[in-house]
Amino acid sequence: MTIKDKLINGYPLTKKIECSFECFEVIKRRYVIFYDEKINKNNMEILLDKFYKALNKNFSRVRTLIIVGHTDEQINKEDLVYFNGVDTFVVFYLKNDNNDEIYFNNSRVFLLSVDWKKIVNKFNQILEL
Repeated sequence: MTIKDKLINGYPLTKKIECSFECFEVIKRRYVIFYDEKINKNNMEILLDKFYKALNKNFSRVRTLIIVGHTDEQINKEDLVYFNGVDTFVVFYLKNDNNDEIYFNNSRVFLLSVDWKKIVNKFNQILEL
């Protein structure tokens, strides 16, 4: 079973959002996007712009996007969180294809009341990390 299947079934993620990506609302203003293509340090900025533009019309103004995907690079915890300076946090939750490590940032953020710590910790519990 893939990480995506485990998270969808284990959370459970049932409120699917209509958009061009596989996306679910976890709780108010927090969304999980499953991204199948490889994510690395070089394409993160491009992906941020892509997600922000695609979802800007369909989502609440203040939000957190948790991007679940895979990589072949080692990525620091600090490099997995982005804030656009206005209304959107993006947090990457990535599995390394080479060593099966999972990279995540479960920091607590009080700004804008869109904290993701509980969600990421629940993901870790489901995946038994």
